Amino acid sequence: MENEITSIEKEATLSITSDGRTYLNTTAKWATFLAILGFIGSGILVLVGVIMLVISPMMKSGSNFGFPTVILGLIYLPLAVLYAFPSYYLYSFATKIKSALYNNRQAELDESLKNLKRTFKFLGIMTIVMIAAYLIMIPVIFIFSFSRGMVH
Repeated sequence: MENEITSIEKEATLSITSDGRTYLNTTAKWATFLAILGFIGSGILVLVGVIMLVISPMMKSGSNFGFPTVILGLIYLPLAVLYAFPSYYLYSFATKIKSALYNNRQAELDESLKNLKRTFKFLGIMTIVMIAAYLIMIPVIFIFSFSRGMVH
């Protein structure tokens, strides 16, 4: 793949048409919106995680969630950090692409596209991890549920 890109770079340079600028500018606006929602989501995860850690000692043995509240709180905090990364990359893409289009700067365009690549790479890896987790958890839950049913 890298060799294909290198040979393409030697053959021709790209330019952005006025339609392309319009599409990129619109994309930047949506990217900003989605990034801000991602930051808000991360903040909510932090808030819920902290609340769970604070209320956990106040609760009587166990929790109403069927899982210890303190563990849920400890899970939410790293998830919030993890969720913030693609939001940051997306926000960086949006701000740099707007600046690149406004100032006609190739370096900013390249940097913005690098952040867009980071966003999709991160989301792709996370998707693979989640699919693997589901494929592992479904049989485990089934076996656990089946074995619990057999005992009673």
